[in-house]
Amino acid sequence: MKKQFYISLISVCIVMIPACSFLDEEPYSALTDDNVYSSMSALRQNAVLSIYHYIGGESDSQGLQGTGRGVYDLNSITTDEQIMPTRGGDWYDGGYWQSLHLHTWTAGDKSIDDTWNYLFKVVMLATKGIEAIDAYSLADADEQELRALKAELRALRAMYYFYLVDMFGRVPIVTRSDVASESLTLADRGEVYDFAVKELQVAMPLLANELSNDPLGEYYGRMTYYVARFVQMKLFLNHKVYTGKEDLALYDSVIVCADDLATKYQMETDLATNFSLNNDKSKENIFVIPREVGLFTTRYNYFHRSAHYNHASAMGIGGENGQCATLQTLQVFGYKTAQQDPRFAMYFYDDTVKVNGQIVTAEDGKSPLVYYAEKVALDLSGTEFEKTAGARMKKYEHDPNGQSDATVGKNDIVLFRYADVVLMKAEALVRKGQDATAEINAVRDRVGATQLTSAPTLDDIYKERWLELMWEGWHRNDMVRFGKWTTNGTIAPTDHTTVFPIPGDMMLMHPQWKQNEGYKE
Repeated sequence: MKKQFYISLISVCIVMIPACSFLDEEPYSALTDDNVYSSMSALRQNAVLSIYHYIGGESDSQGLQGTGRGVYDLNSITTDEQIMPTRGGDWYDGGYWQSLHLHTWTAGDKSIDDTWNYLFKVVMLATKGIEAIDAYSLADADEQELRALKAELRALRAMYYFYLVDMFGRVPIVTRSDVASESLTLADRGEVYDFAVKELQVAMPLLANELSNDPLGEYYGRMTYYVARFVQMKLFLNHKVYTGKEDLALYDSVIVCADDLATKYQMETDLATNFSLNNDKSKENIFVIPREVGLFTTRYNYFHRSAHYNHASAMGIGGENGQCATLQTLQVFGYKTAQQDPRFAMYFYDDTVKVNGQIVTAEDGKSPLVYYAEKVALDLSGTEFEKTAGARMKKYEHDPNGQSDATVGKNDIVLFRYADVVLMKAEALVRKGQDATAEINAVRDRVGATQLTSAPTLDDIYKERWLELMWEGWHRNDMVRFGKWTTNGTIAPTDHTTVFPIPGDMMLMHPQWKQNEGYKE
């Protein structure tokens, strides 16, 4: 089933968004409506299944996770969780990575433009798929299946609007593919939030009541009721950020979503199972980007990008000696203290580097290669630790049979998992003034961390999310929601970088639009 499903995806002709407008997206290149929608089978494949090719990516700014200069980096390298140090001639790239760390990006930054276009590309593909379903009227039409397929696309589009409202705030709400670009307006952030919530509410009763992480199922890697529930939780939990007003009743809704998901998912006994080569068997992973060597080229670049050249070489691949943990991350994990969190050893390479029990040698070919975790800085150029500072990424099991420097491997890429659900429920409880000790301790007990003996505070939950979800692309969202985005721990009204700017190209095309506050037009 997995192989058959993905062959159907990669058989569809793929094109990218033209630079002129995200409204110009055409999903099928040389194919025409006469043949792509000639039967229910063709409609299912070309209007719905083909869209899942885009959730993962093969090049910069494409996919929700796995590639660089896109959704993941804008949600991670911009935070105090991880950093891309300048290492002499490496990783300066015109100051790009430093700008992410320092929050000095501008509306003209190409990666922001490309990320906007990627997210709207999927929105437009979903919209055109919905229109194709609405227009389909052949004799073999199964009305129940048509409604389900349409709901699947509406929920998927709502998920992409979650990313858009979270990252850009004010964006156009596009529900027709024939709308004139010049007529588009930017919806207020609260309006975009309401749209995504309502779309999910309409779609969810019609979605498949199936597990999206079942590798033998028809809905493997697809939008289902439970995936939509998770997105709904994220929207409800972040409602104050998106609307500017707090509604305590929505925290009750978060708890209801969590209890619903608890009927189908559970935390794995071993946390590492969720990121192992066989993580498609995880009972915890809710939504993943399925991967299989030889079937497609979806990439997961982050270990390859993080590992020192000699470290990677000892594993039979190339390395780029890039991103690593920040000093703040080391502090949260209790690095080299009696209270060091057990998850540190699973998530990071540090100190003397070994591969298969053998010490890896440094660039001199003699001494051991050592990662000096505490020597990290934004610019390491010319220092003794230029190439070796920083604890490196180690969350996913390495695939020795992977391709393209193991960026194409067997592990599925984890987007949503149940431990996050438990932590969201804990946060909702505490925001309502209730006790969440049991929820936090369930997450900590799984890894053998010290149990809490008193009711957790919001700060406890913030740190636990950092400890549990490190490297998973959620930290920017957490920092903003918990008021941690600025150095003094509070978000000021002028702290404009809590959202990214509307891309400069879009502003030129739509002179009537107003740029996000704090950014130059």
